[in-house]
Amino acid sequence: MNLPKSQPFAPKLRTFLTKLACPSLLLATSLVSGQTPRPTKAALPPSNYQDVGACPFECCTYRRWDVTAATTFYKDRSDKSAVVFRARKGERVTGLTGVVITLKPGKVNVRKATTIGQGRKARVKPGDVLYLLHYMGEGFFKIWFNGKIYENEMPPVTTSASKAEQEYFQVLNEPDTVWWMKVKNSRNQIGWSKQNDHFGNMDACG
Repeated sequence: MNLPKSQPFAPKLRTFLTKLACPSLLLATSLVSGQTPRPTKAALPPSNYQDVGACPFECCTYRRWDVTAATTFYKDRSDKSAVVFRARKGERVTGLTGVVITLKPGKVNVRKATTIGQGRKARVKPGDVLYLLHYMGEGFFKIWFNGKIYENEMPPVTTSASKAEQEYFQVLNEPDTVWWMKVKNSRNQIGWSKQNDHFGNMDACG
C-alpha cells in the first residue's frame, strides 16, 4: 500500500523502516561472504613486569649462601638507595626471597601450531607472538601470551638455533631482566642486591 504524500509521517516511517532493515542486511551480507570481525590486538606484557619470589635458574634456592665477592646491600631495590650493610668474601648470608624484573620482554614468533604451557595450557598458531618474561632454567621461560602467563621450553636465540630447533618457535630476542635478591646477614640486617654472581650455594642440585 502506498502512503499518501500529504501525510507528514510518511517520510519518517520510510526512514525508520530503512534503518530497521540495514543491520539485518549487513549481517546477511557478512554471513554470505564469510567475513568475520577482525581479532583484537594481543595484549602486551606490562612495563617492568615483576615476578615476586622468583629464583630464575634450575634448582635455584633461597637459603644460606656463601659470599664469593665483596657485596653491598641496599635498603631498597635500587643502588641509589641507602646502604644497609656490606659483606666480605667468605661470609655467609641468608637469601630470603627475590624479585625478577623484566625491563624489556623477549619476542618469539610461532611458526607451527602447537600447545604451550605446563599446567595452564594454550593453543598457538603460526603468526602468533609470544613474549618472554624471564629465564627459568633448563631452557624454560616464563611467557606472556594474550594476557596470561605460561611456562614453556624455548630454542636458543635465532643466531644459534638450528632449523630443527626452530620448527615451532623462532626466538627473535631474549628478555632483558634484573634479579634483585633480599638477603639477611648474621646481625639480622636485611638488604637488597642484584649481584647474583657474588654468591655460592644457591643451586640445590649442585
